[in-house]
Amino acid sequence: MRKRIFKSIAAVMLITTISATTVLADDINTLKNQKDQQQKELDSLEDDLAYLLSQMDDLELKMAKISQDIDDANVKLADAEEVQQAQYDDMKLRIKYMYEDQSVSIAEVFLTSTDMSSMLNKAVYMQEVYDYDRNKLDEMANTAAEIKSLKEDLENDQQELAASQEELTQKQALLYATIDDTKSSISDIDDKIEAATKKAAEEAARREAAQRQLAQSSSVTYKTTANQDSSVANGIVSLAYSLIGTPYVSGGYSPSGFDCSGFTSYLFAQYGIGVSRSSSGQAYGGMAVSSISEALPGDIICYPGHVGVYVGGGQMIHANVPGGSVRLVGVNSIGLRVTGIRRYW
Repeated sequence: MRKRIFKSIAAVMLITTISATTVLADDINTLKNQKDQQQKELDSLEDDLAYLLSQMDDLELKMAKISQDIDDANVKLADAEEVQQAQYDDMKLRIKYMYEDQSVSIAEVFLTSTDMSSMLNKAVYMQEVYDYDRNKLDEMANTAAEIKSLKEDLENDQQELAASQEELTQKQALLYATIDDTKSSISDIDDKIEAATKKAAEEAARREAAQRQLAQSSSVTYKTTANQDSSVANGIVSLAYSLIGTPYVSGGYSPSGFDCSGFTSYLFAQYGIGVSRSSSGQAYGGMAVSSISEALPGDIICYPGHVGVYVGGGQMIHANVPGGSVRLVGVNSIGLRVTGIRRYW
């Protein structure tokens, strides 16, 4: 009787253990399905982010080109206006001598002319000189007006691109927030899968003990651990400090205004070092630095769609957002994660 009771108890314990293990396996499968769905959403979001960053990179290059075109137009306009003013002054001087005192001019024409034909030729010449001056002045005025119109069109295009840049920046922030939320959700599911797997293993161990079977498991964790001129780096950092307060200008590449990649590429260009004009291009050049603890002053700190120059002590100098300026900030204070550190010096 007692043996039958013990057998019944053992059978019930075994059946209960098997049932519990089956339920846990179902829970794990459900969690894995949820994780797969979340991972697909994350992959889609990261694809969207990659495309967005590509758009921002293209926009950044367009802004740089338009900024350069506006600078060129300003130079051409100043030259045209200078030539126009010189032509106007010359014309006034000729008018003064040819037309201001007509009685003298006409008398001179009669007195110095040997015959009627000579007199008419001189009068025609005076008119032709006036017509030439007038035509040249009109021509130069038209040229200046065309350059001014081109400049206005470029500035309108620049404003439209700046608006597009602001819109893309907002989308970027939203994508980062959504990606972080999705990663957090995946991390929570991983924790649940780990807990459920651990519990299922414990239940399996009990079942195997009841069946007098030994279970062995092993896991292996593999860990992979992943000539420079400091005087140039020091010069770059000193120059960066001297430019603090310079206004942010979309596409800017000069001390009159910078964007983020325009600022860093300008610094290095002053020391004969060529780097990409775009932030994404700068993230793949030079020499990779493994971590911020290994970074040295003069290195470029890279973020998604943004860059700055490291100055030591966990700080960098960068061209801030539209409406901002070149400023000194903490590397981890701008709301973006560091994606790389590159050394060009």
